[in-house]
Amino acid sequence: MEILRRRRSVGKSNDAALALWEPAGGQALGTGCKAGLPGTARESSSKLGNRRTGQPAFPQHPSPGPANRVVPVTTDTCRWRVAASPCYAGGMAISRERILDALARLPFIDAGELALILGEPTATVHRALTALLKNGAANRISHGTAHLPSSHRYYLTGRGIAEAAAALGYDAPYEFVRACPVARQWLALLLRRMDAVASAYRLAATLSPGVDGLDTEVEFQRRGRFDAVVTLHDGRSFGVVRQGQALRRRSLYDRLRAIAEYHYTRRPSVVLILVPSPWEQRLTNDFCLNADLRDYYVAVERRETLEEWENSTLWHSANWTFGRTYRTLEQVVSQAGAGGRPFTETPERKRASLPDPERMVRSAPAFGVSPAEKRVLDLITDHPMIPRQHLARWLGVSDGRVSQMTRSLQDAWGLIEQHGKRANVRYTLSEGGIGYVTRRDRAQLSTNMAAWSAEPATDNHGRPRPRGHRILTWVRQANHADGITWLLSELAAEARADADSELQWSVPAARADRAFNRGDDAIAPDAVGHLLVGGLHVPFHFEHELRARHPRGVAARLRPYVRYYRSDAPRGDQPPFPTTLFLVDTQEGRRPT
Repeated sequence: MEILRRRRSVGKSNDAALALWEPAGGQALGTGCKAGLPGTARESSSKLGNRRTGQPAFPQHPSPGPANRVVPVTTDTCRWRVAASPCYAGGMAISRERILDALARLPFIDAGELALILGEPTATVHRALTALLKNGAANRISHGTAHLPSSHRYYLTGRGIAEAAAALGYDAPYEFVRACPVARQWLALLLRRMDAVASAYRLAATLSPGVDGLDTEVEFQRRGRFDAVVTLHDGRSFGVVRQGQALRRRSLYDRLRAIAEYHYTRRPSVVLILVPSPWEQRLTNDFCLNADLRDYYVAVERRETLEEWENSTLWHSANWTFGRTYRTLEQVVSQAGAGGRPFTETPERKRASLPDPERMVRSAPAFGVSPAEKRVLDLITDHPMIPRQHLARWLGVSDGRVSQMTRSLQDAWGLIEQHGKRANVRYTLSEGGIGYVTRRDRAQLSTNMAAWSAEPATDNHGRPRPRGHRILTWVRQANHADGITWLLSELAAEARADADSELQWSVPAARADRAFNRGDDAIAPDAVGHLLVGGLHVPFHFEHELRARHPRGVAARLRPYVRYYRSDAPRGDQPPFPTTLFLVDTQEGRRPT
C-alpha cells in the first residue's frame, strides 16, 4: 500500500495553502483511511510551523506527475491552519476519551499547541475540541502575552470534569481531580502563572515531533526548582526555568545552583533557562559555567525563541573548552541524551477540591488584561512612579491612549495605582499588581512588597515613608528617576521614527549592576540597553548623574568604568563593545579631567 504524502506551501500571509497528493484511482486513499493512518507532518502557518518544512513523516513519494492527481482541500479557521479531505479527516479522528484526558493534563492550552504535543493534525484536534464546546464539556477564552499573540485557550468545564472522570474510569470526580491538575487549587496556581504557562506550552509544542501520535508530556511543578518539565516520547526531558521581571537574580541563581547539585537520575536531560533580556542571558550563562551546571542553554524569552526550530541560534551555552556556543533549538534537541527521569511530585494531592473553572477564569487578570496592557504593566514594573508623558512617549501612543489602558489596569483589575493629578500623573504597582507579577514569576511576595509597595509606613524614628525601598528611593531622587525614564523613552521614540533604528531592549537600574574581576569590582549603571541605529549596533550603559557637579566628582564616578573597560568583561557582556552614556547636570561637569 502506498503511503500518502502531504505537502505544504506557506506564502507571505499567515494562511497555509495545503494539498493532499493521492495515487490515481483513489484506492490507496480509501485503504489508508480505513486503516487509520497516524498523523503526518505538522500543519502550521506561524513561525512554529515553519520548522522541518519538506520533511514528511512517512517515506517520500515521487513528485506528482500524470499518474497522480491533486485533491483540493479547504482551510480551517484556527490560528494554525490545516487542510484535510473528508476521508482523511474521518480516518484521523481522536477518541473522546483521549481529548478529555489531554485537556485534563494540559489545562488552558491552545489548539495548535495541543495538536503538536499530541502528534495529531491540527484540524483533527480542532474538530474534537469543537465537539466538546458544543455539549458544554469544554470552554475557551482568549489569552495573549507581551511575547505571544492572542489565541483561544481551552479548558474543561465543571461538566467536562465530571464527564472526563466517568470516561477515564474514575469512581468519582474527586478521585479524578486528585490525579490530574484540574483541582481548584491547581487551576488557581496555573491561572496566577498563566503568562509563564503559555510560554512553557509554546516551547513544549516546538520541542515535540508533532507526528505519528507521538505524545509529549508537560508537567508543571507547584514548588520545584523547575517551572515545567517537558518529556518527549523517547524519554528525553527538558527542564524549563523561567526568570520573570519579579524574580531576583539571586533567587534564580539559587535555583540553578540546586539543580547543578541534583543527581543525574533526578534531573532532566537538558535545562532550558528563559531570561527577560540579553543582559541577564550573558550573566546567567557565566553563572551556570562557574556553578558547573551541565547541559544547560539560556535564551531570551520572546516569540522567536519559543517558536524558531532551525533558523536562529538563540540558545547560548558555555564550557571551559570551547567557550560560548550558540545553538538552534533543533541542535539542542539533537544533542540531548536520554538522561535520568526527573523527580516528579506525587500525583495524589492532599488538597483537591472540585473547581468552578468558568468563575475562576472570569476573575483571572491574566485573561482579562490585553497584551498591550501587559506591556504597560511591564514598563511600570521596571520603572515605578513613571510619568504618563514618558510612558506615552515610550509606547508611541497618545496620553489619552495611555489613560485608557491604565484605567483598565487600575479600575477593572486593581493592578496599578495613579499618583498625582493632571500634568503630574505617575503610575506604580498596587498591592494587587505586586501580587500578580510575583505569583506569575514564582517570586517571594514579602520581598517584592518590601521593594515596590507604595503603602504609607513609618521608619524607626516614627517619620512617614513608603513601605517599599524602591519607592523610597524615588521619593528621595525623583529628578534622577525621571531623567532615566526620559532618556529611555526619547531613545525609543527617536528609534521608532526611523525605519532602520530600534531600541531593542533596556534594563532598569534595579537589575543593571555588574560585578567583574572575580567580584572584586562592580559597576551599577542606571540603565543598560541595546540600540540599533541605521544598521549599527550600539550597546550602552547609561549614568544619569545629578550630584557630581564638579569635574573631580565626575571623575570619581568614572573610575569603576575605567577598571571595567580595562577588564575582559565588556566584550562578553554586550558585543561588539558597549558605550557608556554619562549625563551630567552642568557644563562644568562636562569638562575633561
